[in-house]
Amino acid sequence: MDIKSVQGVVISKEYLQSPFIENIEEYVVAFLDIDNIRYINGTFGHSIGDKFLSMFGNRLSQIVGEEGIVFKYNGGEFVILLHKNEKELIDKKVQSIVNKSNKVFKEEDYEILSTVSIGIYTPNSNDKIDDTIKKAYIAMYQGKTEGKGNYKHFTDSIEEKIKRKTLLTKELTKSIERNYEGLYLIYQPIYNVVEKKIDEAEALMRWKNQELGEISPAEFIPIAEEMGLIRKLGYWLIKKVLRQIKEWNKEGLNLKIAINISPQQVAEKDFLKKIKETIHEEDIDFRQIKLEITETQILKLDEQRFKDLTELINLGVDIALDDFGEGYSSIKSLVFSPITEVKIDKIFIDYIHQDEKIQKLISSIIYTVHRLGYKVIAEGVEYKEQFDKLLEYGCDKIQGYYIERPIDEKKIVEFIKGFHNTPYAI
Repeated sequence: MDIKSVQGVVISKEYLQSPFIENIEEYVVAFLDIDNIRYINGTFGHSIGDKFLSMFGNRLSQIVGEEGIVFKYNGGEFVILLHKNEKELIDKKVQSIVNKSNKVFKEEDYEILSTVSIGIYTPNSNDKIDDTIKKAYIAMYQGKTEGKGNYKHFTDSIEEKIKRKTLLTKELTKSIERNYEGLYLIYQPIYNVVEKKIDEAEALMRWKNQELGEISPAEFIPIAEEMGLIRKLGYWLIKKVLRQIKEWNKEGLNLKIAINISPQQVAEKDFLKKIKETIHEEDIDFRQIKLEITETQILKLDEQRFKDLTELINLGVDIALDDFGEGYSSIKSLVFSPITEVKIDKIFIDYIHQDEKIQKLISSIIYTVHRLGYKVIAEGVEYKEQFDKLLEYGCDKIQGYYIERPIDEKKIVEFIKGFHNTPYAI
């Protein structure tokens, strides 16, 4: 079998090995993955899914034509070797493959929508075929994280990101197995405008690894969510907070603590049971707990989870709609979600003292939220001008560097005592 004889057809991945492909540097390697193949198999069944894959592969080989070779890899994956050409021409060809693959296919009585993601790697003379496929796959995977239905070229920085992610996943798993080694909490005070005091704080998870040092939560939390570690971290955080509240109560410091809840955690069937049991075990007043759930995730919850949150509210737990304004269904989330409080996203607060439109928007949000019977908290307040505007508009609670940065469990006690002993602290 020679190369010309397989152009325009799909062949087995076994032929990717030498001597069939002797000079991989003569090609550009593209790794194609059908984004929704699992959905297709789950919805239409594997019999229809197999027929779809056969039809898809035939169409793909026709699209590629004489400009390359198509190999069936695994499941909904294909490897395409395109004859090496100028980058612009390769991009044009790959974009054509994406455009013509992102369409509705008809199989029997079904209409099946498919989209594809493609990773591209241009081999060097000393590359081995397996390594080139791996790098094209890495580029495809990275492209998926940025948005499916497109293509992305492999770069060294992408490979470094993957290596970093792999390392952090391994270290985070080890940390959890070692009784959450290196993980700790800090607390950011929240100012109660009406009472003119600090009676709340938000618990924030941090991680200091022995080898890597401080790891930003913006980096390790998404990894924990993707790798299924976030549930364990979430319940560890809750127990840690409850025990800390217990210690503060003994010291005469009565604080309500806000806890961020992962969408994976709140979607669990026994979420309500676990929360209630944990609070009862630590003998904490439900009114000392606030759960923060982002606007985008709360709209994805089913009816039973809504009932669970409503029951927690009835027990005294506050439910805050976090990052309000970041999502696209803000009004819907206000009207239909089981909440007691709305937290305005920092992106609006950043411009409240500069932009008249933002001022009118925030003023309207606060008015509307109050009319619906909820309280309003503004996060990310850093300047006096922002603080003053929020006071003017009737915001109930304020959080941010202007009040205080996140601090540990001992410093927050000192801060609150000092704050309440100092007249006109704000």
